Amino acid sequence: VHVVDRVLQPVTQSLAQLIAQDEQFTTLESMLSKAGLLKQLAEPGHWTLFAFTDSAFQKLDANIRKRLTDADTCITNVVRHHLVPHTLCSAPIVTHATTLNLDGEPLSLERRPEDGKLFVNKVQIVAKDIMATNGIIHVVDDVLMPDSGQPLSHVLGAHNLTTFQSLLEEAGLSEALDSTSNVTLFVPSEEALSQPEAVAELDKRRGDPAALRDLLLFHSTGPAVKGCDLGSSRHELKSGLADHSLRLGYYSSWPF
Repeated sequence: VHVVDRVLQPVTQSLAQLIAQDEQFTTLESMLSKAGLLKQLAEPGHWTLFAFTDSAFQKLDANIRKRLTDADTCITNVVRHHLVPHTLCSAPIVTHATTLNLDGEPLSLERRPEDGKLFVNKVQIVAKDIMATNGIIHVVDDVLMPDSGQPLSHVLGAHNLTTFQSLLEEAGLSEALDSTSNVTLFVPSEEALSQPEAVAELDKRRGDPAALRDLLLFHSTGPAVKGCDLGSSRHELKSGLADHSLRLGYYSSWPF
């Protein structure tokens, strides 16, 4: 005999049904539907959904909210970031734990020792262990934002690529790139931009805004290009600078 602290109620609804019937999840429901995931959450399976509320979504910057309602790719990236392809209850999280989301990216889980509060990627879980027939819901009070769902300027800042970020602002490109979907930047590291030859080239172009703009556009291409998409062959991509191409090679070992 095991004594429990409440009457056990049978679970009868799927994750999709729980989200659909709760008015605080209207934005999440719409985004899951647009991403083609709501149907999956109605079928048998084992899922964990970190569910953000409408009020959590409203905390986001207006430009980010617009991207997340207009751009299908951003919507998909963000909602997949909130899904884990197995059931994860809160009880096993004693101090710290890590799990992988639907895209294989890590989510960091923490239980704060002083008050027992739970966090995922430093976002508080405000309601936990809401059971469904095909998984579990934890409600979070902020949207978990992957890099792929954020404006480029935010990503550059988050990864301390501040020199390139300031150059984009100086050239008047930051706002334009933030509003563009499916763009790839090849960003020199802070170390690369501190080399004497790089400093000299940048100093020369800073006196000519058009020349600085051209240099930065040459570091961009579209659409989005992932390293895993390149394979082992060489590729030629159109850069953001008209009539100029970028040649890429992907090697599993040094070619010399």
